[in-house]
Amino acid sequence: MEPLARFPDLLRNAPMGRLVSVAGHLVDQHWGRYLSEHHGLSTAGMRVLFILARAGETTHRAVADRCFVRPATLTGIVDTLERDGFVERHRDAADRRTVQLALTDKGREHVQALFDLIHTDTPLTSVDADPAKRAVIREFLTELIVTMSDGEENRLNPSHQESDEAGPGGRTC
Repeated sequence: MEPLARFPDLLRNAPMGRLVSVAGHLVDQHWGRYLSEHHGLSTAGMRVLFILARAGETTHRAVADRCFVRPATLTGIVDTLERDGFVERHRDAADRRTVQLALTDKGREHVQALFDLIHTDTPLTSVDADPAKRAVIREFLTELIVTMSDGEENRLNPSHQESDEAGPGGRTC
């Protein structure tokens, strides 16, 4: 069955921003299920492991800052990672109030397996299996990420657009 056969008009006529939003949501759900079923991790847990892999042993507060969460929010995530043998905590010898986090061997193994998987660059669909289409998709997504992360609020705020009828990317929604 053709992928659009289930939702032909709904997807064919949807604004680009809506398609990107729905696709991102579905990819997050799929990835979350994969992490849970194959690695015993949540997406938040994976993020912590990747941060620790890059930073090495670091403070609980520094990891929370890099995850854009409060230290109290990170505590539950680290509790689970520690319980499952991915990370270890210990007090800083110089300042006993400071908690240091570090990967265990199991944590390092899972980070490496996930890193290898992410970097296989296996096509996600038949469309991105075509190198020419893949290049266009990559260019679009890269520009979208840069545009949305550079604080260009006017992209989503019609009052800053040249035309009040234009939506994201100048298209009508």
